[in-house]
Amino acid sequence: MQSSYYTQVHEGMEVLDTNGDKIGMCGESVGNYFNVDAGFLGTTEYWVPFSAITNVTGGAIFLNTTKDRIHTMGWNQRPEMTGTPTTEDSQRTVQLREEELQARKTAVQTGSVHLGKDVVEEQRTMDVPVTREEVYVERHPVDRRPSDRPISESDSETIRVPVTEEHVEVEKQPVVYEEVGVGKRVTQETREVSDTVRREELRMDHEGDVEVHKDNP
Repeated sequence: MQSSYYTQVHEGMEVLDTNGDKIGMCGESVGNYFNVDAGFLGTTEYWVPFSAITNVTGGAIFLNTTKDRIHTMGWNQRPEMTGTPTTEDSQRTVQLREEELQARKTAVQTGSVHLGKDVVEEQRTMDVPVTREEVYVERHPVDRRPSDRPISESDSETIRVPVTEEHVEVEKQPVVYEEVGVGKRVTQETREVSDTVRREELRMDHEGDVEVHKDNP
């Protein structure tokens, strides 16, 4: 039965016992086993079956035994691979990764609007109807008749006719001609962002007469 930890075990990872004590460092993997270099300067070597792994987390491999009992597990001999390993036992996977763009939005102040009032002057003209009096003189002949007064230089007759007209005085009265309201509303638009991302692609090298079959996804 294939272990679920095959793809999580890599060389250089720490190997710990059930108490979290370090046993050694992970080495190569062969079939259903992986190598553990233990002891002073890695002088002791164990071949641990994948079935002995209880967890792989934080870059460390946890086993189902304690450090003081590992020598009794029979893991001190390199396993002999007999026959042709099945696809299930020998299959290893390489994870190909790629970066994805993620957008993060932050509200920033791009400006402000200030409303105030300035006094400006302009010249305006308006038409006002006014009345004025004019004097007219009418002359017309009459039937000749005797006058009861003699003509004398001292005797002069003057008629005074007052003449009036309307004068216009200008007064200024403030009036409200407009009201201005200000507020904010949210509008939505789409902006395009771009950046360079990296992606891992498979590179396969081989030596000698090796026949490779690719199964494309």
